[in-house]
Amino acid sequence: MHLRHILKFAFRAALLAAALLFYFIDMERIDFLTIFQQGIGGAFLWIVWITLVIEMLLRIIPNRLITIGSRKHYACSYKAASSAEASARSIDTKTERLHKGALLSAIAWFAVSAAILVILYFLDILTPAAVLVYVLVFAVLDLVFILFFCPFRAFFMRNQCCTVCRIYNWDYIMMCAPLILFPSFYSISLVVLSLIVLLRWEIALCKKPQYFMSKTNENLRCESCKEKGHLKRCRAQKSET
Repeated sequence: MHLRHILKFAFRAALLAAALLFYFIDMERIDFLTIFQQGIGGAFLWIVWITLVIEMLLRIIPNRLITIGSRKHYACSYKAASSAEASARSIDTKTERLHKGALLSAIAWFAVSAAILVILYFLDILTPAAVLVYVLVFAVLDLVFILFFCPFRAFFMRNQCCTVCRIYNWDYIMMCAPLILFPSFYSISLVVLSLIVLLRWEIALCKKPQYFMSKTNENLRCESCKEKGHLKRCRAQKSET
């Protein structure tokens, strides 16, 4: 799965590089408001759209093709702890901490995103093409956070690794939300799907918080983890304690 993340990172980086090339050569080619009037630019836009749609559908439909961190809200990814499970009070306390970290993360993301969009607006370059580049920049950063360093994990969530991350499936709404500034089939379909991913995740957390905690879900523990990057973090943390 670690190799899959690296390949996914390389593919998204290639999409971003192509988008930047289109943007600086002829940004009108990646204007999704006129996608049906574009040639090679339209084909590129459809590649981006299909890629994001498939990835989001994999988050909505139960499957084992994605990492355990992004599918832990499914019953099929839950394995009750063999030892006595945490008390309801303990789960509630842990859930409250997770909610607090998620709220801080949401505020940080909103502040940074709003600042970027406001700057683009006052520079008079807030266009569909610029927003598409924004989406792909965040798509690449999403993999940077998984593979290398995640500021949300380090400063707000304080979770050991991505496997137990409370906001793992927030990535698509964080990427796609600005698309709503330019309503079209292209943008609205991606925003709606990202909202469905988010709602599916949050509803599962409200109903089954035990799915999201390594204390109650054995599949989220280091000894069950198959992610090389996550295992390195686990070993590093254990060596520090």
